[in-house]
Amino acid sequence: MAAVILMILYECWWVRYFKSEKALKDFYSSFCGVPVAGATLPVAAFFLLGLYGKSIWLMGSVIILGIGHIGIHLQHLKEIQM
Repeated sequence: MAAVILMILYECWWVRYFKSEKALKDFYSSFCGVPVAGATLPVAAFFLLGLYGKSIWLMGSVIILGIGHIGIHLQHLKEIQM
């Protein structure tokens, strides 16, 4: 259930993005208190699906994906804030 909620929040984040000016600051914005929500929400949702499915392979893959995906989004956010 938590993964579904995270994915609904992710879809809401996309709706907000497409209603915005579509600037980089909008793309790397936080949503509902989640930093860089466009990267964080789906990664967290898939990690929870791995827990639910007891799939160590999915959880491991999501951790690797999350490190790179969230990391690069945080780096880009830092660059546009300068």
